[in-house]
Amino acid sequence: MGYDMSWRRVDDSEQEAVAEARNAWNAAVTARDTLPREEAGKFNPAKADEIGDREAHDAYDGRTARYREAQDAVMAASEAMGAVRKSYFRLNIWGMARYREVMHQIGMAFQDDPYPAWPKAEDYGITHEQVWAAENPKEHPAEFAAITPEIMDQVLAYQAEQDRVLSWHGKEMPGLPLHKFGSNDGWLVLPVECEAAVRIWRKQKGLRGEVLVRDKLGSDDAFAYWLEWIEFLQGAVTHDGFEVW
Repeated sequence: MGYDMSWRRVDDSEQEAVAEARNAWNAAVTARDTLPREEAGKFNPAKADEIGDREAHDAYDGRTARYREAQDAVMAASEAMGAVRKSYFRLNIWGMARYREVMHQIGMAFQDDPYPAWPKAEDYGITHEQVWAAENPKEHPAEFAAITPEIMDQVLAYQAEQDRVLSWHGKEMPGLPLHKFGSNDGWLVLPVECEAAVRIWRKQKGLRGEVLVRDKLGSDDAFAYWLEWIEFLQGAVTHDGFEVW
């Protein structure tokens, strides 16, 4: 479980770079998986606990040198793919809880008013099945074929109201509404919200922001990932914001 966040618009150059990196990763995985399975070694829970890393080579008894090399190549390819995928950011549940707290304390995010009620498909004279078919016609070809122009108009009206709720900002306050980071409903974080959050961070960074973040997140690696979050927010400003799933 966690939170997957993606810009609403991705540059062609990034898509091409990600595709190339994914091909390299697939090749590395294939090369590793052609090795005899026993070369991976047998997982040793006691060693893993001692090392503090369940993925470490030394957590596996009998792992061969060439399997280690192949696994290292897979990990390097995975990191390379993540490095070119600027439009995506992920946090687990625990990480999001800490980010919410930190952003609130810095002033990048705020506790907002309750968001509007979700629209109900039946109030628009349609069914959820018709909405799903309109959104994914290839997955629901029969249902989509039965949608009339009148039904499609109602579906579009329903979707417009849903988008209004998903993008709702709340009170007149700059920054990120915290309700958009509390569930996996596909919240729409607006460019103006991202711009304000980055601007507030830059203002607070030299005052108390960096000290607070380092104190809350607890390590240099965690702070480096936080800076990637700031870059993600900055990029979202010019890529139509982002969605939270």
